[in-house]
Amino acid sequence: MIWKSIYHFLHLLVYIVAKPLFRYQAIGTDHIPRKGSGIIASNHASNLDPIFVGLGIRRRINYLAKKELFSKRLARYFLRNLLRALPIDRERMDRNTLRETYNLLKTNELVLMFPEGTRTYDGRLNQAKMGIGMIAHNTKAPVTPVYIDGSYSILPRTAKSIRFKKCTVYYGPPVDLNPYYGQQRSKELYKTISEKIMDAISTLEKRASDTRAPR
Repeated sequence: MIWKSIYHFLHLLVYIVAKPLFRYQAIGTDHIPRKGSGIIASNHASNLDPIFVGLGIRRRINYLAKKELFSKRLARYFLRNLLRALPIDRERMDRNTLRETYNLLKTNELVLMFPEGTRTYDGRLNQAKMGIGMIAHNTKAPVTPVYIDGSYSILPRTAKSIRFKKCTVYYGPPVDLNPYYGQQRSKELYKTISEKIMDAISTLEKRASDTRAPR
């Protein structure tokens, strides 16, 4: 309970800071499940992406973080307890992490995932990895696509400092995956589902591009 209280306190504090510094805005938050399980699937352009996505969600969410962040005991302690983060290998899905992710979704939790697996080098969307398609198919948890507009300008992969640019996060309607649920499990099916999710994120990217004000 204490970690939940700390999480929500920090959530509010960071929101208060992000609003003026990054002109932060969250659009389409009504698409986020108010209860029950859900996968939040976002593009990935910056180390700040988990924060920006989480700021638009009132519910406490669970994060998947690269396993390298768990190498230090203190960091591992806070990642596990404060962010309820699970270590993930960006090249392959660890069985224990996969099992924990399934358990979270089966117990009506929200899990944030980045289908691309790693941050973009140039700000463009990359191809989705198979993992999110497999998890979505096996759990049948609703998938909410998310596009973060601005995080690449704020802190791209090669940057050493933060730039105070505008950040807008777009949350889209759940991806319709019903046609795939009755199909036989296969790598090809998982890949197709992952691509379907990335298509939904790409649609939000186009929306952001069409409405983007000059920075």
